[in-house]
Amino acid sequence: MGEYIDSRDLLKARVHEFLERYGDKGFIVLKTAIEVSLSSYNGRRYGDFDYRGLVFRLRSHGVEYNPSNLLRVLERDYGIIEKSYSSSNQKWYRFIDLEGVREALYEHSGSISDPRIRVLKIKFNSLEPYNLLKRLKQLASKHVLSVHDREFVKKIAFSELDKICELIEQMSVYEEYFREEIMVLNEVIEYASIVSNKIGRVNKGVSKEVVREAYVGSRE
Repeated sequence: MGEYIDSRDLLKARVHEFLERYGDKGFIVLKTAIEVSLSSYNGRRYGDFDYRGLVFRLRSHGVEYNPSNLLRVLERDYGIIEKSYSSSNQKWYRFIDLEGVREALYEHSGSISDPRIRVLKIKFNSLEPYNLLKRLKQLASKHVLSVHDREFVKKIAFSELDKICELIEQMSVYEEYFREEIMVLNEVIEYASIVSNKIGRVNKGVSKEVVREAYVGSRE
């Protein structure tokens, strides 16, 4: 009986074949599409990434060529992406297996073989930063924080933020690989600061009210 080949292994083999055939252009387009997919600014409205967002990110990297043909090849010839939404002014794509494609990309470049990178990726995933960022953004948009909300912020302030700072420092050594992860972790800190400032303003207001009441009481 033949050896079973995992579907992710088959996908990664297709990614390697694509990269071998299309060289640097293929690598840059695929890597940039992954960057857009992982970016918290993307929103993933209709898929992992959209054509306009990809072109914008490519140009920010100094790449001017049109990725349309390579996207067509990735979709039709290699089955690495699929079109998830299309209209007169928007075109969105979804990776068949985003993490599998990402692993294959960095295996191809040799980075993923470093066990320190694997460990950092494990640490990043264990923090569930995307869920954490989503929750903090929700709290930042609230006018009034509940007791439960304040306890949540207190918990991450004393149990998570130091770990996040340490992880940012460690990932910065491999910034080319962890660019998007570092951005997400920095956003977590930014939104935690915004929410903590909300708590600080409430506490300051309460303190002023206590002082005012004490002052009024002392004059009666």
